[in-house]
Amino acid sequence: MKRLKRIFTGTLPLFLLLWAGMMGILWGLSGQKLKGEVQLAVQSACQNAESYYQSVWSGEATDARKPAILAGWLEHKLYPYDGVIQFRFYTADGQELARSQLANSRASLPGTGVYDWHLWLDPVLIPEEQLELAQQLQKDPELSRFFGTVGNLVSEEETDERWCDVVGVVDEERQVLYPKTITYVYADQEITLVDTDSSFFDGKELTTMRFEGVSLYSALVGSSASPQELLDQWQEVEQEVDLLFSGLDYLPHPFASASVSSNTACYPLPDGTLFGYGFSYIPTHRIIEELKSTALYTLLAAIAMALFTDHRQRRAIQRERDFARAAAHELKTPLAVLRAHAESLREDIAPEKRDQYLDVVLSESDRMSALVGSLLELARTEANGAAKKEPVDLAALVREVFAPLALPLEQKNLHLQLELEEVSLSGARARLEEAVENLASNALRHADSGGTVQVSLEKLSHRARLTVYNDGPNIPSEDLSRLWEPFYRADPSRSRDSGGTGLGLAIVWKTVEAHGGRCWAENRPVGVAFVLELPI
Repeated sequence: MKRLKRIFTGTLPLFLLLWAGMMGILWGLSGQKLKGEVQLAVQSACQNAESYYQSVWSGEATDARKPAILAGWLEHKLYPYDGVIQFRFYTADGQELARSQLANSRASLPGTGVYDWHLWLDPVLIPEEQLELAQQLQKDPELSRFFGTVGNLVSEEETDERWCDVVGVVDEERQVLYPKTITYVYADQEITLVDTDSSFFDGKELTTMRFEGVSLYSALVGSSASPQELLDQWQEVEQEVDLLFSGLDYLPHPFASASVSSNTACYPLPDGTLFGYGFSYIPTHRIIEELKSTALYTLLAAIAMALFTDHRQRRAIQRERDFARAAAHELKTPLAVLRAHAESLREDIAPEKRDQYLDVVLSESDRMSALVGSLLELARTEANGAAKKEPVDLAALVREVFAPLALPLEQKNLHLQLELEEVSLSGARARLEEAVENLASNALRHADSGGTVQVSLEKLSHRARLTVYNDGPNIPSEDLSRLWEPFYRADPSRSRDSGGTGLGLAIVWKTVEAHGGRCWAENRPVGVAFVLELPI
């Protein structure tokens, strides 16, 4: 429980903050990328709209039909970007020629195969009915295209007769039908897509027309956005475009937020006709879809890194505590000895014991001095980090370390065997010398009297391997990896009474680590070998 509390109040909030910052940057970059894509899509749609206008106005259709034809061809949505786009055409004196339709439909009379009739839904459907129509088309996309049987627009295998009946107000001159009802009639069912009680039809004559094919689209059918979101966008864009052509001095500025971006513009065409457009899109859906995998994986990675960092911190703190306890323990004994002998010297004691007590005081002082010196050396080794490199003749360095040890070897009746290949490497000479001295001291201290100390240096590909072996007692296998920890002693036989501060192997480990190498200890049939490997 304490660990979870520490994680949630320590490392995890920091990593989550870094994750949120990274996701914010990615969100901004994705938003800029999406904005560029939308601008290109809008430019392409504008070019198509201008091309439609040129084609229709230079075509053979009557002047009365041209606006309806153009309105039926205009694109009305930015489908991949959860957006809408509207186009308007005005004469130079401000008369509207054509505009994009929210619900756009064209129909083909039986036997013609030509979609030259236009079903105008916008003038008759209220927003709620537009939403109902969009929801039907979203639920069953096949309803946007209907083919009957009379005009052979479906395969011969489909023999059941079917058609589309539309009841509404007819404008023969423009070939426009304002639908009150639109019904797809099949052999076994009828599907009514539109059935409105709009006041538009009050006092007007209703006519039933039968069509062979119907193409029906709604700007409220998007990829991720709901029909209501798209309707809200459509109405906002419609207001902005209305302002654009209202003759007011104020024109709406491009608008962008985290949830919706929009813009409007107008300019004259070569023949003087004013062309205007407005568009809006929802960037959040597309960006979320694009980033959701990245966000999930990076969030999991952030949590994993927080847990890993907490684990590392906990281990580091525990190591510091263990080190402090071990150092205190190592200093406690000599201090107690010093205090006991110092108090005894204050009393009247036999002169022959006074010299003995002073020898003990000096010995314990030397021992504490050595311990403090080793502590400082270990601290310097850790603080220096990566070693400063210089050319080092490792074989010569080993000989120089063991040359002064001839007398201690002779006193313990030890036989020294040196098998050294000539190996040179780049490293910190002083630190390498200290490491080899610690290995030599360790070997002399633990070798059996009358035994052997073997030192070998060999070149292995891109590594130099130094092995220092003594024929002392084996070390329990579970302790081999812990020998390099400060103050760690594998067994009681390797006590402080045998000499040493308990920091020599820790200094060796830090030195080898700083040189990018590795070290380990291994039991031999008789004795123990300490091995260093350093990159050449």
